Amino acid sequence: MNRFRWTNQWKNKSKQIRKRDKYLCQICLRKLYNTAAQYNFTNIEVHHIESIAENWDKRLDDGNLISLCAYHHKMADSREIPKNILVGIVEQL
Repeated sequence: MNRFRWTNQWKNKSKQIRKRDKYLCQICLRKLYNTAAQYNFTNIEVHHIESIAENWDKRLDDGNLISLCAYHHKMADSREIPKNILVGIVEQL
């Protein structure tokens, strides 16, 4: 799984998702979950809503990917931000 993150396929998809999301944390943009700055474009990472371990087939699915700052990415990974919230945001994009 970790090797996947070094592939050109993932690097290209992650750039595409960041661009789709205008290089902004989608949680900060909506002022959710202790947002400090609404237009946060610092340390933006692409999060798998359903993890690669949970569903390998969705690893490159646009509907399963969202741009988050490192703070909110950590919260999403620990499920402090529910998956249904993240899915709802992606559906609006």
